[in-house]
Amino acid sequence: MEKRVEIYWLHVDEEMQPAHLKSCLEVLDQEERTVYERYLVDFKKVEFLLGRMLLKSMIGQKRGVLPEEVRFIKNEYGKLFLDSRHVAGSIKRPLFFNLSHSGRMLVCAFSEIEKTGIDVEAVKKDCCFEVMRTVFVPEEIAYVEQQETPSMKREAFYQVWTRKEAVMKALGKGFSLPPLSFSVPLARGRVDEQPFSYYTCTPLEGYMVSAAVEREEGADIRYEVQKVGLAELKASVRSRTPSSAFYG
Repeated sequence: MEKRVEIYWLHVDEEMQPAHLKSCLEVLDQEERTVYERYLVDFKKVEFLLGRMLLKSMIGQKRGVLPEEVRFIKNEYGKLFLDSRHVAGSIKRPLFFNLSHSGRMLVCAFSEIEKTGIDVEAVKKDCCFEVMRTVFVPEEIAYVEQQETPSMKREAFYQVWTRKEAVMKALGKGFSLPPLSFSVPLARGRVDEQPFSYYTCTPLEGYMVSAAVEREEGADIRYEVQKVGLAELKASVRSRTPSSAFYG
């Protein structure tokens, strides 16, 4: 049986300001609006709002409801889940998701598998390799250090780092799960290694993305990556009918 993992990404323009998204604020519920208003830095407001727009637009289309009707609940570690009480009548299949952001990139992953996690990191030239001693196991450190060039070393570092964060997010525990308590595969691209399937890619130069999804017996996991345009995202949020902009 095939199960898709849909990965969507959005790169935010440097000139983006909260005022540019004012017409989309209705997608936030009261609690989310309070969080939004609490941010003192404009870009953090933009980042938070776009993240909710991404999640709610796509969930709304999949569930046949308007984006503002989508509600979330959190586990004790802050991981978001769909509050099915608001869309129970339209549920056909289970739906799980995860959101990540770094720099000016936002990514989200959707699947029918509960343990789904995703992480994006901006690849920085001044990468702080010293942090490996506190978050990477010896095999992971050796993998990074054996790379031949500085750029290859950075790529290896972020491959390991994003995979470890994706696992912590898939399990819904974040950094309450010590990163030294587990290891991730070191081969590039896609790796299926119990108990997770891993997929790492670079959708845009300067950013690395990794997804980690729990493997299920008999399930063939297929990854799909798609860019989301800001114009279509805003149109989806403002539409008064469930949008099909992101799905065929």
